[in-house]
Amino acid sequence: MSFSKKQDPRVEKLISEALAGIAAAFAASPESSAVRAVVLGGGYGRGEGGATPDGMPYNDLDFFVVMKGARATAGLRKLLDSISAEWGSKLAIDVDFYCVDSVRALCKDASTLMIQELFAGGNVIFGDRDVFDGVPVRPFSEIPWTEGARLLLNRGAGLLFARQRRDDPAQADFVRRNIHKAALGCGDAILVVHHDYRRTGTERLEALRKYHEASWLVPAYQAALEFKYNPAPGPAPDWDHMLDCWLRTVTLAAVEITGKIASADALFSADEIADSAPRSLKSLLLSLHSAHQWSGLLSPLAVHPRVKLLRLLAECLLDPSRPDGAFMKLWARYN
Repeated sequence: MSFSKKQDPRVEKLISEALAGIAAAFAASPESSAVRAVVLGGGYGRGEGGATPDGMPYNDLDFFVVMKGARATAGLRKLLDSISAEWGSKLAIDVDFYCVDSVRALCKDASTLMIQELFAGGNVIFGDRDVFDGVPVRPFSEIPWTEGARLLLNRGAGLLFARQRRDDPAQADFVRRNIHKAALGCGDAILVVHHDYRRTGTERLEALRKYHEASWLVPAYQAALEFKYNPAPGPAPDWDHMLDCWLRTVTLAAVEITGKIASADALFSADEIADSAPRSLKSLLLSLHSAHQWSGLLSPLAVHPRVKLLRLLAECLLDPSRPDGAFMKLWARYN
């Protein structure tokens, strides 16, 4: 299989060598006796990774370490840290490992976009090649709307971080990458709430074109997809335009979920929230509506912290003068 979308032979060779080296490190370590399988996920696992003009990988290498029904030991974590440092240095990207107790534990999160994509296209590099045999793979159309909301939260946070660093020339790549990721997150969120998510980026782009109410997002999504596959230096997309796209996407997502909200103004009006809307969504929209009146980070106690995160995020994005320390603190704890 290929790892990069454009199948750059230099990137293919580098990643193949990395996977072989990582697999050999596991095979040589007694700590791996508790490991059932090591699976490459993420973009390179699906064959959609990026390749820079000089033939280097660009995205992170994301691995899932599936244990044999037990938690990772301190010795195994030390091994993973060593592998991450070695291959991260060689490839000039992050090499990350996520340990999970068992396949059953993964199945508990099977409704999440990350696990759905792992089950649909993970690449086993060490251990049991049949680790996911018999695991029910749900169609992407069954991904819940909450995953669309998660995308909007995560990519909106990326916009905030990009604004914090956009005046620093040394952070140009970080800023460019996070603005593009916000465009992809917005488009993917629209597809998720319409139960129309697709496996590959090119398929998602074509699906997004069907939604005429989101036609304004298509150029940004297409440019972001091109950057994902062929990351190259250049000017970053306009931050303010992407903030507008993010806000409009929140509105479109709410329209689809509630079936009632028809405008950005209505989105922030508590009276327009459909009575039949899911309780968590109603809480989220009410939080946005009353953001300027919010008196404490912990109130109301019944609302999940991620809802408070979105409310704080909206405040920070819309008002550059507003301190973002409270959001950053909660983001570090609950994201």
